[in-house]
Amino acid sequence: MARDFSAVLDRLPDDRSPAPGTRRIGPWQVRLDAADGALVSRPELDLHVLVKGCLYGATPDDLLDAYLHGGRDFPRDIEGHYAALILDGQAGRVLAVADRVGSQAMYVAHTPQHVLVSTRPDWAPFRERPLDLEGVSAYLTKGSLLGGVTLRQGVGVLRRACVHDLGGSHVCTHEYWPLTFTGPQAGASVADLEAEFAHLIRGAMTRRLQASGGRAYLSLSGGYDSRGLLSVLTTLGADVRTFSYALDARAPGSDAQVAHRLAAQYGTRHTVLGAYHGSVLGNVRRNVAWGGGGAPLCDEADAWADFAALNPSDVFVGDHAFDINSHPLSLHADQLLRQKVPPSFGILAWLRPTLPNTTYDALQGAWEQVLAGVLAQAGAGSDRTGYPLEIALMLDVNVAHSLLPWRDRFAGHTAHVHVPYLDGALLDFTLRLPLEVLARKAMFRRVLHTLDPHLMRVPLARSLGYVPDWTTELIAQRAEIWDSVQQTSSPLDDVIPPDVIHALLLQLAPVPRSVQLRGAVRQTLGRLRRTPLGLRVFGPAPIRKTVDAATFLRRVLTVRAVVARGAGSVVQDAEGTRARPSGLTWAAGD
Repeated sequence: MARDFSAVLDRLPDDRSPAPGTRRIGPWQVRLDAADGALVSRPELDLHVLVKGCLYGATPDDLLDAYLHGGRDFPRDIEGHYAALILDGQAGRVLAVADRVGSQAMYVAHTPQHVLVSTRPDWAPFRERPLDLEGVSAYLTKGSLLGGVTLRQGVGVLRRACVHDLGGSHVCTHEYWPLTFTGPQAGASVADLEAEFAHLIRGAMTRRLQASGGRAYLSLSGGYDSRGLLSVLTTLGADVRTFSYALDARAPGSDAQVAHRLAAQYGTRHTVLGAYHGSVLGNVRRNVAWGGGGAPLCDEADAWADFAALNPSDVFVGDHAFDINSHPLSLHADQLLRQKVPPSFGILAWLRPTLPNTTYDALQGAWEQVLAGVLAQAGAGSDRTGYPLEIALMLDVNVAHSLLPWRDRFAGHTAHVHVPYLDGALLDFTLRLPLEVLARKAMFRRVLHTLDPHLMRVPLARSLGYVPDWTTELIAQRAEIWDSVQQTSSPLDDVIPPDVIHALLLQLAPVPRSVQLRGAVRQTLGRLRRTPLGLRVFGPAPIRKTVDAATFLRRVLTVRAVVARGAGSVVQDAEGTRARPSGLTWAAGD
């Protein structure tokens, strides 16, 4: 599985020696917190690297070679889903390297005298810091962090596809893989592009198979993406098992039921895991322990506990960056909604009567600041519009801050996570495509059909089948939930007081059967409207987004527990009380 690392950098006077178990790197005394054996060093150069994640066709030593000889864009030719910390004693430099898609998030708190950097959002030194209202607003509104904010003041998320120099008075960032859309080479036909696409998909999977262990699993749903992985993996001769999760594995047309049929078609051993074990608080506890406030709320957290019991070495997942809207979106609000980001705090307007006006207004203002940061980071303030802006937002918001943190914190605590469709060569290829062929995954689907004409022998799933009726669950367990809230306190109580939680719990009411049926009809009509025929007849469907009370309450309970967790051990230094990590120390020969 991927191994987390952390580091504390304290500015050290020139006449002072570093403390035992630390090392001087330029002006910094560096203390590391990582697994034994995680540090790869070249003592003769006083050069060291920590890597979390997977490198494909490369090693940490290759990353150091690229750093030494590859120029400013040295990570560009390193294929992998990883985060790295490079410590160069000769140059006095500390660099944090994020891969192209930010698959392993890194969190940093930086002052001129101290730097904290970690791959864990809930690392003890971060937990000592006050709440950040922008991070709280983002989690309660969107359900995840975005725009580089976190739940703690002064702690930010380092941006994907960048080398971050941590050694100055502030973090200095260099983007080594900018989103430059070049379009196809002259004379390249659609057939040529599709053949190249197919070749790159097979190559991406081959690289990951070569890096995987003896018990690889594929997370199999009832859609296009994971069945495409299953088809190609079996064609390559992979001995891969499959799994899905469900409330009822026999539900007709559900993800799990379709996945079971797909596994039978391709001859793989399939396991269905229980998505929910019946305890809201148990689900919250797993989201706190594994998500740590850095990953979206996971409905099926209980399934990932069962998955760990399978003793997997690796898990393959089908996340990608090939799906853009059927027509270019011109309004920023529509662009945000496309990435499931509410463009205003109005989706929580129902909360205003429950909260003090000052609190509601503060959360609303914080969310507006988050949105401004998200759009600026994606280049919306420049000349980037339409499809290029959509892809930038997809990578910055949906991939880097939603899908991949979820994969890392839940699947990654048990196994190495492989995301073949986010391979670097495939991403480079995407930048050379006419962007309209990505709309509704048109070229992607054609390529998968070319690779396997029998891909759609089993129809697509009609429902997820693994999301509980959280309103019903909260109503049934609200006494237990309220008892738990009363027994604990949290810094979040200053923003969302416990009596607000109590009031919302009491206001929950079962959804009438007629409303459920109308919702099911709307979902069916929505699917039909998104088909090519539906688009031609009715035009694009309006984009809507709302947050219901049950979802909001689960987010509140999770954030409340995350920020209430106690900090680690502390020591006193010349500047006051500071957290000290424990773990890896520098070997004598390093």
